[in-house]
Amino acid sequence: MTTVTDSNVQTPSDESPRPSNQPRRSVSNLAVRIMTGLVLLPAIIFVTFAGGWWLTIVALALTVIGTIEFYHMEQQRGLPGNTLLGLVTAIVVVLAFHFQVRELWMLALAFIIIASLVLEWFRSHDLNRSLLRTLTTLGGILYIAFPTGFFIAIRSSQPDGIQWLYALLFATWGTDSFAYLAGRAFGKTPLAPHLSPSKTVEGAIGGVLAGIFFASLVLIQAQLLDVGAFILIVIAPITAIVGDLLESAIKRYFGVKDSGVVGLNPFPGHGGVLDRIDAMLLVTVLFYGYLLLNGLVWL
Repeated sequence: MTTVTDSNVQTPSDESPRPSNQPRRSVSNLAVRIMTGLVLLPAIIFVTFAGGWWLTIVALALTVIGTIEFYHMEQQRGLPGNTLLGLVTAIVVVLAFHFQVRELWMLALAFIIIASLVLEWFRSHDLNRSLLRTLTTLGGILYIAFPTGFFIAIRSSQPDGIQWLYALLFATWGTDSFAYLAGRAFGKTPLAPHLSPSKTVEGAIGGVLAGIFFASLVLIQAQLLDVGAFILIVIAPITAIVGDLLESAIKRYFGVKDSGVVGLNPFPGHGGVLDRIDAMLLVTVLFYGYLLLNGLVWL
């Protein structure tokens, strides 16, 4: 998984040294991050391989925490989504993809739109405010719950769901890790200074090349690499970088440095859950769309 954060905690996708007026990452924090990564990597590989309820339970946990983080960030702008409605709907959406019941996520969407509109109208009697708060509530579902559901749907697809999921993971991880390494070694040109000052063009190029390489290895060994799949894994690393920058833009809009909520962070040293899965969310949507067009996943 990958992340971009504008906090004082540096993450693997930070690609160049911090400006001299910012504190350097401490050795102790780096050690915590490395230890967390060493635990997370095999755990993610295991639940991905196991699939079924193993994967769904982990996905539900990340969805719940990520959704809470999203609504917590929204509070800074004065129009927070309804956390309770959002959490219930997010869980239902993820379970709909686990059980492969299309009507379930459709009903969940209809429920959250109608319930939020009615509730906000009774609270404020202001139609514009009610619409805005309904949209912010819906935003958490579309940004987090549906991509998580797509992730489960890809794993459930037969016979090659696990191979596509590994390609997705390695495209994202490869981009993240090598963007950091290339940026540290060669980074000079800012990529998006207003969103993430530490990202560089050189780092992004290194990350894209690595993401393509590692995803290609997965698909080659699975005998799934054709022209369409190659185009997919060329686009995937670029999508990962866009996903990083998108979350940075969201954090800047909401006026927060990282997505984490105090006391609710399962990844020590890594910021919030959204700071960990931001790129993965967008890459999952890309892979799901490709597989859906080819009739390989459930809608």
